[in-house]
Amino acid sequence: MTRRWIVAGALVLALIFPFAIRCAGDVDQRSVDQLYSAIRDGNFSGATANFNPRMKAALTPDKLQTAWQQTFGNEGPLRSWTIVARTPIPGGDENAIELEFDHSKAMSTVAVASATGQIGSLVFKLPKSNAAATSPPYADASKFHSEHVTLGETPDKLPATLTIPHGTEPFPAVVLVHGSGPHDRDESIGPNHPFKDIAEGLSSRGIIVLRYDKRTLLHSYGSVTIDDEVVIDAVAAVAQLRSQRAVDRNRIFILGHSLGAVLAPEIASKARPVAGIIMLAPSGRKIEQVLVQQIRYLHEASPEQLVQIERQADEISQRTMPPTEKWLGAPASYYYDLDNRDEVAIARTLGIPILILHGARDYQVIDQDIEVWQKGLKGVARVKFEELPKLNHLFIAGEGAPGPAEYETAGHVDISVIDAITSFINSR
Repeated sequence: MTRRWIVAGALVLALIFPFAIRCAGDVDQRSVDQLYSAIRDGNFSGATANFNPRMKAALTPDKLQTAWQQTFGNEGPLRSWTIVARTPIPGGDENAIELEFDHSKAMSTVAVASATGQIGSLVFKLPKSNAAATSPPYADASKFHSEHVTLGETPDKLPATLTIPHGTEPFPAVVLVHGSGPHDRDESIGPNHPFKDIAEGLSSRGIIVLRYDKRTLLHSYGSVTIDDEVVIDAVAAVAQLRSQRAVDRNRIFILGHSLGAVLAPEIASKARPVAGIIMLAPSGRKIEQVLVQQIRYLHEASPEQLVQIERQADEISQRTMPPTEKWLGAPASYYYDLDNRDEVAIARTLGIPILILHGARDYQVIDQDIEVWQKGLKGVARVKFEELPKLNHLFIAGEGAPGPAEYETAGHVDISVIDAITSFINSR
């Protein structure tokens, strides 16, 4: 993958792992210092010297160097690293580490076995770009204003932004629900900020939008469930919108992207009543199938790695992998949790309008995923599917064969997406 692994975002759908290796571990300061001082000095052989045997086999010095350069190659020299959280996991601890570069900050997790001091897993998370987000051309700043708010209770409040139209209240309102991974409220990916585009585009057209930083961006967890990562906060966000004086309580909508789209029916069911759901690029296949397909598409796993990845995917499908064991950066329990949910069945029972949008150039969520929803919702009233030409997984227009490299090119969510969402909301 170019610079970073991005998965159907759901990653997943969006972004849980860059070259994550499964294993549990325990972290101490010396192991972390040895790892990152070697990486800082360009000594990738030294960086892997303290890996356990499984890590050494899966992540050679050359592969580690490639992963590092692809993920952080544009961020400048590594200046410092700081352990900011430590979470117990089987066999030890997992440390969350803040990495500081010349141009950005990023997060990493490192696990070290308590018995041996060896590193058992290593995950690089996306850098936080210092590039200023620009407004899309269809946003009219004279027609709305933004308010900084918080979601949730102390000490776990999540920073959030409300964009509120100018005009006669009350207004319809939308909660934006991210894909998987540690997203900020703009769902920033490289220089792109799709949730900011959607919020400002909709609020320019008379719709209130609430977007918030994701819990996994702000807090480190040794293990996380789908409820912890997405559902609980999204339901709370709907409740918060319902409490706003300017919101028309009969016209509150949930808009999910990728993993957020997959879970939108469940969120709507738990946050009742809502007026409708908008699903942007929902995957339909089992998550392990989605991930293997994406890895195959990117052609970045060696034949040997691919055999191992597919074998592990089969273990996930057959529920034979221990729940605490990690695959592609997340414990098996995470995949089991997601696979156990039948969101199509929930969507069939909601009795509310549903809009499903899909970019024709999306290589992460493909036609097979949308077909799952089409077949599952066949005969259900007020369900609309729309494929948008030239748009990728971020709903930004492009040309040619799609790939993660284009996520590094600045763009904006296409106006056709804003128009489709606005029309859907205003028709309710």
